[in-house]
Amino acid sequence: MITWAVMTDELQTTKLATSIAETGSPVPYIHGKYYAALSQLYPLLIAPFYALLTAPAAATAAHVLNGFLLASAAWPAYLLARSVTRSRAAATVAALLTAFTPWLVLSATLLTENAAYPAFVWAVYLCHRAIADPSAKRDIAALAALLLAFLARTQFFVLALALPLSLLGHELTLTAVAPESGGWWLRLRSRLKRALALHPVLFSFYAAACVAAVGLAAVGSLGAVVGNYAVPFRGDLLPAGIWHSAAVHLDYVVIGGGILPFVLAASWALTTAVRPEGRGAHAFAWLLLMLVLLLTFEVASFDLRFTPNAFVQDRYLFYLTPLFAIATGAALVRPARTKAAAPVALAVGASFAWLAGHASYDHPTIFWASPASAFHPAIAAAAEWAQLSDRWFVRGVVAVVSLVAVAIVTWPRVTRGRVMLSLATSSVIAAFGAFEAVYVFERFAEPALTTVTFHQDRRDWIDAAVPSGSSVALVPSPLESSVQWWNAEYWNKKVERVLRVDAGPTFTPFPVDDVSVDFEAGELVGAKPSDFLVVTPRETRFHLAEASARTADVTPLRLVHAERRFRLVWATRGVSADGWTAPREEARLRFYGNGRHVRRALVVVLSAAREAPKPIGFTLEGGRVLRRGSVDPGGARPPVQIALCVPASGYKDVVMKTNGEARVPDGRVLALHFDSIEALAVGKCSRP
Repeated sequence: MITWAVMTDELQTTKLATSIAETGSPVPYIHGKYYAALSQLYPLLIAPFYALLTAPAAATAAHVLNGFLLASAAWPAYLLARSVTRSRAAATVAALLTAFTPWLVLSATLLTENAAYPAFVWAVYLCHRAIADPSAKRDIAALAALLLAFLARTQFFVLALALPLSLLGHELTLTAVAPESGGWWLRLRSRLKRALALHPVLFSFYAAACVAAVGLAAVGSLGAVVGNYAVPFRGDLLPAGIWHSAAVHLDYVVIGGGILPFVLAASWALTTAVRPEGRGAHAFAWLLLMLVLLLTFEVASFDLRFTPNAFVQDRYLFYLTPLFAIATGAALVRPARTKAAAPVALAVGASFAWLAGHASYDHPTIFWASPASAFHPAIAAAAEWAQLSDRWFVRGVVAVVSLVAVAIVTWPRVTRGRVMLSLATSSVIAAFGAFEAVYVFERFAEPALTTVTFHQDRRDWIDAAVPSGSSVALVPSPLESSVQWWNAEYWNKKVERVLRVDAGPTFTPFPVDDVSVDFEAGELVGAKPSDFLVVTPRETRFHLAEASARTADVTPLRLVHAERRFRLVWATRGVSADGWTAPREEARLRFYGNGRHVRRALVVVLSAAREAPKPIGFTLEGGRVLRRGSVDPGGARPPVQIALCVPASGYKDVVMKTNGEARVPDGRVLALHFDSIEALAVGKCSRP
């Protein structure tokens, strides 16, 4: 991969990893300031690359690691399936279905999902051990796993809810079926007391956590627990449309996983939760049911409230895949010993066929946000071939798969036959998952991530040009696209700061240093964290005096070694950050002597918006020199030149006035645009 896919998510990952590499501390810092991104596990894992390699090489190494990280989730899935079933065949099924999924394409991105996927499965495995076979050590291990999962993705806060709910569901339903004496209420009380006695560490921790949460809420600091994700925990957690959104999210994940694992897993979990064959199977059935509900509604709520156009991002929900894989292994090798198994499988299939009709399969997709839906063009093509609508085609496939699931759960319980059936079935599903991943990668990921959008000898051109130990700050301007500024920071470790000029745009959600133009003194005032600055040559707000010759000029950006005081050659007033002047308001260009008399040749290029109803006139006056002209709508004026003498101590002003206006699509009413401003020193002044 030679470029990125997700901004500013991947930029955040690289900056956190670089911070860890340089400071040795896992405390999240970006641009020299604390940044409450608590999902530090993945940045911590790739930090050694950013400590030892260049930024492009580190990104390449991280992409290689990603494939191993995602696939490593197969190991805890294998162990968990062994705990649930005592069967190597079931464990093999779980490992295969966990490793081969369409979400493997996420390895092409530097997103936290790469580490969160195995961390989630490890956490579920250790939580299951604590529920199924209680002990103080296993409670501690489960709590440590919850912390690890939370540090992998803040989203996994939901695991802290699923653990006690699953434990209580496990104990209470065991009460209903256990052959104990006494009435139902007495048995219930007995089981609750037993649960408390078996999990003193767990319940003590949760009690302390509740007290701490109340205390933090009282002082208004509860949001600090989840860092930057405090906002999603506020407001209406169940917004309008939540049920439909939850159904669509589940549709995408289930179809991406091949449908059959969900039907088998759901039917196995429902029957096992009611009529358990053992504590291990019963505990996992409750974990699966709770996590499916909690994760699905958590993700649906988030996407409805915070994703543009409520776009479905199945990358937030694909963590259900290993849960379905483990339960599928159990269903294949040890089907429930109840006559209800087949009817339940049929009911699950019929219910999902109805749910599948809520989703659309012919919509535009973003492969990194929704890898499963990136496969939908293939589904739409198959539906067209079958001369069916995409929804009815999917429903037909679900119906066929449901009948296969019914046949599987009613297959004669012969050990050797079931092992062969399990391995054959899982191999087919895993092959389908691998095919989806290749399809999405070749159709979407590879074209997007292997196209160079800029021309240069090396992507880390700033790091190569700046002396060791130096720091670089970006000075973003809307005159260049956000992509240019993102590239400059993403590929260069020495870009450690971003300067925001007069509350202008920065194209980053990360901490910035504020500076402003002192129009009288001719300086940028405020934070001065770096000697090297990256600016655009088309900047129209100011021009920096350079301490030495230009260091580098690559892509549309320029790296300059600025004077320590950030002195300016010239600055403008009445000109917007993107270079526009306002009707009937003068624009002033001020040129500073900075200690020497200098003669400058001012050359400006002006343009007008195509929405202008007629040519826009202008006057450009500097001292005794006056230039008049006009600019046609949508056109550019040939360069206008003025020679001026700038005093050593003080400044010289050039004033532009306009006559005319244009209302542009964003609603602003504008006059003329400065396409470029150049003021070259052409000699000494004949007089001050």
